[in-house]
Amino acid sequence: MGWGGFLDKLLGILPIQKRKERWKNEIDNLTKERENLLNGEADEKKAVRVGIIDKRIAYLNQLLKNSADAS
Repeated sequence: MGWGGFLDKLLGILPIQKRKERWKNEIDNLTKERENLLNGEADEKKAVRVGIIDKRIAYLNQLLKNSADAS
């Protein structure tokens, strides 16, 4: 058995996420973080973080949309 067969077996065992699945999971995690920040008392630091989260979610949604169009 060469390295190709070994790597195929190894990759079949490991739970490696595909690109779109990683993006969706990151969106879910960012959405949860955003909700937690909005439930607490508002301050400038949280407002900045929510803005960063919103931009990242928009970017990830754009990637998902573009990858679906290309498929």
